[in-house]
Amino acid sequence: MNLAAAAAALALVAAAPLSALGRATGRRALDLASRGLAAVAGVLLLFAVARPAARPAAVLAFAAVVVAPRGLPCLLSAAAAVVAAVRPAPPAGSGFAVWPLVAALALALAASALQEVLGLALLFSLAGSLSMAVHALSVSTHGSRAGLIGQRLLVLGAGLGGLGVAVAASQGLGRSAQSLAAGALDLAAMLLAVGVLILALIRRLAVPAPPGGAFAGAVAEPGGERTLHLAAAAALLAAAAAGFEGWRSEGTYATTTVAEAASGALLGLVAVQPTRLGLLRAALFVIGLLGLLARAS
Repeated sequence: MNLAAAAAALALVAAAPLSALGRATGRRALDLASRGLAAVAGVLLLFAVARPAARPAAVLAFAAVVVAPRGLPCLLSAAAAVVAAVRPAPPAGSGFAVWPLVAALALALAASALQEVLGLALLFSLAGSLSMAVHALSVSTHGSRAGLIGQRLLVLGAGLGGLGVAVAASQGLGRSAQSLAAGALDLAAMLLAVGVLILALIRRLAVPAPPGGAFAGAVAEPGGERTLHLAAAAALLAAAAAGFEGWRSEGTYATTTVAEAASGALLGLVAVQPTRLGLLRAALFVIGLLGLLARAS
């Protein structure tokens, strides 16, 4: 296991909730702390740059220092850092591709824009709908006990999920490098899912920020739209870089990598169109970029 990448993952896991809590409460000190942890994680990942997954993870971490909100980009970087920590470096001379770095920048921007528009509220849409249904069917007229129970269950689920990630990681330490590498993506997916749940709970449970008390790093919804446009432009640039690298190394643009990168760019173009279902299109854009980078790692 690469200790630098593992330490970076821990720093990013801490940076994500600090960012969410800082935005929810309007406390600038928490926001600065999250920026600092993301920057430290980016530097640590540079020491693991020989591992392919560490490269986009570093880009995600450094981008998280700049963008706001940064909770989701930090979690994505942490997941990539986990893969970099447990997957051994390939043999020397395997080549260095630039397009995954540009795609990682697009993913960081798209994730930040998605979090700004989404507010990580989809998770609570289902829970809230179920709670309201139960409340509507109940005879009580004083508050929603079902909503309180559901909230406590989500807190319990987040705690158990985090414990599960810790147990899976500790058990994997005693296994061979091949076993660790095989389960890297699964562990990263578990970490990402638990992290999203925790971010959503922080947004739900934190004290609301006072009017006008948000710090300067907060981004309004039009800013989220601009960030999404920048993400789409970066995805197009990543597809162009993949095409150039494919032509230089294989003598043709017709490679699987170029096709996948072009698909991600098309999802970006679809995401920025001023039509309905914008939230869904942005989410598909993020998922497409995430899958593209997961295959590249």
